[in-house]
Amino acid sequence: MLTIQKSVHCALYLLKFIRMQLKVTIVSTATILIMLSSFTNGLLCRSSTDKNVLTKKSTGLDVLRILKNENKLAPYVKEGGVAVVTGGNSGIGAVSVDVLALSGMKVVLCARNLDSAKKEVEQMSAKENVRIQEMDLTDLSSVKAAAEEIIEKEGTIDVLLLNAGVMATPYELTKDGFELQFGTNHIAHYFLTNLLLSSINENGRVVSVASTAHTFGDIDFDDLNYSNGRKYTPWGAYGQSKLANILFAKGLNDKLKEKNSNIRSVSLHPGVIRTNLWRYTGSFVSLATNLIADKSVEQGAATNLYCCMVDAENSDIKDGGGYFVDCAIASPNTSGEDADKVRREMLWNRSEEMLRRDGWLS
Repeated sequence: MLTIQKSVHCALYLLKFIRMQLKVTIVSTATILIMLSSFTNGLLCRSSTDKNVLTKKSTGLDVLRILKNENKLAPYVKEGGVAVVTGGNSGIGAVSVDVLALSGMKVVLCARNLDSAKKEVEQMSAKENVRIQEMDLTDLSSVKAAAEEIIEKEGTIDVLLLNAGVMATPYELTKDGFELQFGTNHIAHYFLTNLLLSSINENGRVVSVASTAHTFGDIDFDDLNYSNGRKYTPWGAYGQSKLANILFAKGLNDKLKEKNSNIRSVSLHPGVIRTNLWRYTGSFVSLATNLIADKSVEQGAATNLYCCMVDAENSDIKDGGGYFVDCAIASPNTSGEDADKVRREMLWNRSEEMLRRDGWLS
């Protein structure tokens, strides 16, 4: 325990030092220290020498092996169903594509950078099961064209893994006028899901990759795009978009239940991982991330894959709407939990209104 305390104190000191160096005023010390939650949880988490138990340090391949050995793979995995993955050309998205393909599923890898996607696929173990689909989440016309092509070529799908995202970017707008992080991380995925939902098979799955960073910000329903005087901060906007991911997953699950559908919708936090997602955060924050990152890319993909592949009837996926961390059900903050269901409904309605206003939904 003394070693754990020393490690935590060192990490706290490091982040306080970085905050001083950056002269950060847009994010409070308490908010920055939230970055340590996964790190400290990693020090205190249950460890196991049993290779047949999923833990914080399990990899995507571990998830496939354990679920297969315990006969807990979803039926559509066993039957070689179809998975659609956004942002599948790098980081945990690429690992997710690789393992899903290795499981025998046909995987549609959606990416904006086709050259990067092709290079990534060439290194995959079951590349014959992967098809690359061009999709730019910052351009809704590209999202629409990709959805139409997916339906044309695949017919129906079983898993929609909403993995792509940007983080802590400078203020910028998407082609369609949405704040970049909210537009990419939420609106584009909301639109894609709307376009593909009727093509998702019963007992299928919609999995939204959120983050513990949903605690970094809140949702201002009167100024979602920071266009009416709301002060923009990169981390605050990222927090808003990740909170939106959690609320979207819950709202979608509610609507599916209302229609007596067996499709489940869940969200997850993958962990603090060393990936190129940190490229906008500056050298000091990147340094801190390298020091406190609690997972490799392979480990970071584990919860993605668990939520995509586990049999719903034999897991906490069963009722849908859950938020997962380290391949297990967890709890987001109060805003993310949304016990009275007001915020998820407001987000759903505002998202729909904006897309209808701009002619994307009829």
